[in-house]
Amino acid sequence: MQVILLQDIKGIGKKFDVKEIKDGYARNFLLPNGLAKIADEKSTRELEIKKISHTKREEKIKTLLESVAKNLSEREFIFSLNVGKKGETFGSITKEDIKERICSKIDELSGREKEIEVKMEKPLKTLGEHHIEVNLGKGIKGLTKVKIEPLN
Repeated sequence: MQVILLQDIKGIGKKFDVKEIKDGYARNFLLPNGLAKIADEKSTRELEIKKISHTKREEKIKTLLESVAKNLSEREFIFSLNVGKKGETFGSITKEDIKERICSKIDELSGREKEIEVKMEKPLKTLGEHHIEVNLGKGIKGLTKVKIEPLN
């Protein structure tokens, strides 16, 4: 039975692929769970239209994320930490703190918080400038500066 996949399915194919699937698997699993639909003439025409709009939307998102990556490289995010008399810091800046600040300052990222990943091995505990890699999703990465200043 030929079906059109409605989402990516590991080991079978990607969204919008037309695949030949065993009848039982299609009838008992894919179709009832909304993962695929039967490929007939009408649904194949609809598929082509959806594929084109999906591709255009993905290209638009990619372009937007590339401009955000460029924007990130030109920005500096400033955080403050309490500092003791001997210069030791109290507290740290985590991935989540940086991600939250980036999402709040860059409007284009609202609603995409789940896809953004800040790459750091451990929380930042030293004063000064740090260069942080940010994965924006869709294979687009950017670098940004994080500056930690004393609160006092």
